[in-house]
Amino acid sequence: MDKFEVKLDQAARAAWMSFVGGMTQDEIAYQLGVSRPGVQRLLALARQEGLVKVHIDHPISTCMALGRTLRDRFSLAYCEVVPADNHAPDSVLSYLAVAAAERIAKLVERSEPLTLSLGSGRSVRAAVESLRHVERPQHRFVSLVGNVARDGSTNRYDAVMLMADKTGGERFLLPTPIVAGSLGEKEAMLTQRLFKAIADVATESEAAFIGIGRIDRQATLFRDHFISESELDELLGLKAVGELLGWPLNSDGDVIDCSITRRVTSLPLERFGKHLMVAIAGGREKAPAIRAALRGGWLKGLVTDEVAARQIVETL
Repeated sequence: MDKFEVKLDQAARAAWMSFVGGMTQDEIAYQLGVSRPGVQRLLALARQEGLVKVHIDHPISTCMALGRTLRDRFSLAYCEVVPADNHAPDSVLSYLAVAAAERIAKLVERSEPLTLSLGSGRSVRAAVESLRHVERPQHRFVSLVGNVARDGSTNRYDAVMLMADKTGGERFLLPTPIVAGSLGEKEAMLTQRLFKAIADVATESEAAFIGIGRIDRQATLFRDHFISESELDELLGLKAVGELLGWPLNSDGDVIDCSITRRVTSLPLERFGKHLMVAIAGGREKAPAIRAALRGGWLKGLVTDEVAARQIVETL
């Protein structure tokens, strides 16, 4: 038994004592000979690896109604709306992660070879973190956005490496910045054999799970140094409200033609017309960007929360 299996065994014991035995964390710590923070980490591992399965045997009518409205209005294959905790807005990420992980698991856990594309961002990363380990070396996972910032730092929310580690599958990373420094730089990247090979894998994917970025002073593109402040100002001046894979969108969901768009290295959104493009995003601040992605017809699936869903429905 390797170290991870030993830790997993201990996590299962902690989960059993907590959720079945009703023991406190202090009692579990005494029984297992670990600290209280150690128990908390074990319980978190048990949830992350799918050892603890929660089934709520009652549909949340409000969320279901919002989901149906968005699904029917925007011709989605599905729209899942999770509850929102008004007293703990940060909880939306964990709720989205669990719901999205269930959708991803239905694809990843099958035995037939799968090619799956992934965007980046906190929600996508959290969803992959919520998946349990399952051996699927026959699968391929490919990133849809560059994982290098202009300063050379890597994308901290990349999910492909983690997905490959959890399954033993092949990984394909896009070794570019999301936005190239110049047109010449972009053209040089796109003509490289490596870039073309990864792009070919991405177009073969059955589905893509991506995040939706907001365009404002808190935009991930800006805060993680993928675009400069002057480029952010340009996008704001052009009324950009969100972005998909680095492609900026206006409120109608149209890709904005500007100097930044011409330097985006991600595959054009039109290339994914036949794919199941699923977005994972929620929160009041993301609602305009989610609405834009829906209006543009870019999505075939959506996992969001009731705050964002209600805000979008109210504008229909």
